[in-house]
Amino acid sequence: MLRWVLDDSGEFPDLPGLDRLTPEQVVELGGGVDAATYLVRCPERDVVVKLKSGGLEAEARALRAWKPYTGRVPEVLGLGTVPSMDERSIKYLMLAALKNDEGRIVETADEYLERSPASARELGRAVGAELHRMHQAVDETGFGNFADSPGGERTYDSWGGYLEDFFALHADVVRHLGISEDRIQATLAFIRGCRSVAQGRFLHGDVSIRNVGLLRYQPITVALFDPNPLSGDPSWDIAPMMNNVAYDELRQRRKRVPSEVLLRDRELLEGFWESYRGRVAEESLLTAQLLQAVLQAEHRRDRQRRSQADTVDVEVTDEFIRMAVDRVAA
Repeated sequence: MLRWVLDDSGEFPDLPGLDRLTPEQVVELGGGVDAATYLVRCPERDVVVKLKSGGLEAEARALRAWKPYTGRVPEVLGLGTVPSMDERSIKYLMLAALKNDEGRIVETADEYLERSPASARELGRAVGAELHRMHQAVDETGFGNFADSPGGERTYDSWGGYLEDFFALHADVVRHLGISEDRIQATLAFIRGCRSVAQGRFLHGDVSIRNVGLLRYQPITVALFDPNPLSGDPSWDIAPMMNNVAYDELRQRRKRVPSEVLLRDRELLEGFWESYRGRVAEESLLTAQLLQAVLQAEHRRDRQRRSQADTVDVEVTDEFIRMAVDRVAA
């Protein structure tokens, strides 16, 4: 598939054939379970190529929607479909590689904090300012997934309506924890009525320090990349940072040892709130935190079945879900 994109799509007139490229010119990057991502070094540009069965049209649409509000998102260079003999359609997305002010491929925030943990608060402020810019982009078509994302064919009139269906779809995770049906129904009612923005905002959908790149170090300036976009309330993008702190606190109580990660995540969150200028409803944040935790529990339990997850991580996520349900169903 990459061979076709490089040789036959017409997107790379400045490259020789794939067989004549050196290993340094095509570098495989982490792309997740159902995606492949490559850095392609061309004579005058560096390009990121993503190959995936779905979600790339949605990513391109979100990146273009954010562009009027911030010049720090990756530029969309190309989007198309790889010809295939079977029914499975694979799409490609070409993006300009993010570069720092020295002209190098950006360092991710998690790499940066490994060597400079004292910069967490300043980094959080940079993330807050940038995410607030991105959240100014309004999707007038409604709430939920869009374009070629799974479920994108269904548009919701309200954020609460989308999240109500979302929770119902994953409610077995909550039932597995022994939470009664009455409390699940009370949680659904809380979600249905939670306050949110009147119009959906284009959300990044996967805010973590792995998806933040350092464009400048003094002062710290960042770009967010590799989104899993949807249209909804900004609380969805903020909840992961809040949950990280909550998980760290629960984990520290269990292990009874000081946690450097907790200190880092607290500083990140404090910095974020210092610069994020938007108002976010408390009940919307709580709802987003609960649903993000349910997704995390599914992921961690699956990893545990494959002996790839720490038991404490699973227990911490389950405890957080119980606490969140207690709050929303009270």
